[in-house]
Amino acid sequence: MKFSIQWLDYLFVLRPTLFYPVWTFFLAGLYGGSRFPIGTDQFTHPVPSLWIGLALTLLMGGVYIINQIHDVDTDRKNGRLFLVAMGAVSHRVAYIEAILLVGMSLGFAFWVDFLVGFGFLTLLLFAGILYNFPPTVWKNHPFGGILVNGVGGMLIYDLGWISGGGDQELSWRILLYGIAGVAVFLYTTLPDMKGDAHTGKITFAVRYGIPKTIFYGWVLESIVVLLAFLFHEWLLFIPSVLVWPLFLWAFIRKQIPDALRAIKCSVFALAGAVCMKFPWYTILIVAIFFFTKWYYKKRFHFDYPSLKAS
Repeated sequence: MKFSIQWLDYLFVLRPTLFYPVWTFFLAGLYGGSRFPIGTDQFTHPVPSLWIGLALTLLMGGVYIINQIHDVDTDRKNGRLFLVAMGAVSHRVAYIEAILLVGMSLGFAFWVDFLVGFGFLTLLLFAGILYNFPPTVWKNHPFGGILVNGVGGMLIYDLGWISGGGDQELSWRILLYGIAGVAVFLYTTLPDMKGDAHTGKITFAVRYGIPKTIFYGWVLESIVVLLAFLFHEWLLFIPSVLVWPLFLWAFIRKQIPDALRAIKCSVFALAGAVCMKFPWYTILIVAIFFFTKWYYKKRFHFDYPSLKAS
């Protein structure tokens, strides 16, 4: 059977580059949990921690597909080259793939341990169901998106923490990662303001405008820097303090490209710090980046992903 690049549509509909923050937060939690072990067997069925990370990847892949299905009109209006919005993957196939991914990940998570399964289920509830489906549809509300991204960041870090055998009494560290996730999320709402407003998606940027969104993102990033220093969370402090000037510059200029530059650097700065603890993660980041770039260039003659602030 002859290979067709169109077969890869069913892989890239998962939007692999969005796994960067998921993997980074999970590995940060894994590293943190390994530093503060609980001292007892954590799981009913001990498995390598990275298998839990793989299951988390499947879960979030399913969630990203669900998000695309429910954001078709917005993605088209914003000119996003997402495979569901452009019809490369049908709604029916997308739903089937999402159900299979979510089902496999939840089944594995509950087999590993009830606490892990409950974490997966809660993440699905916030990021997949409450975010997209009536009566909540939090993606269409300014603080709904903030809540989902804050809770999501904390849950992913905590899942890594648990996987590393971390003592739950020290799980307050998840708050830092939740705040960091929200700081970045606020800036991601900026480039899609026009299309979001046209389709009735009232994000934080749509409701409060560019200056206030950039200001609050800078405030949250400043809080992350301060608290990470006070709590000696150096894995987060070092990359955060390095990119803080970019958030300040975005606040001063109040320009969307400056805000996008800040969040792209934030993602890769924290990932770089995590790579210092897990060197193999560098290979995964680079491989996914260039494989995705090759796919979009070959399939659609489109330069994505890009490190440019646009």
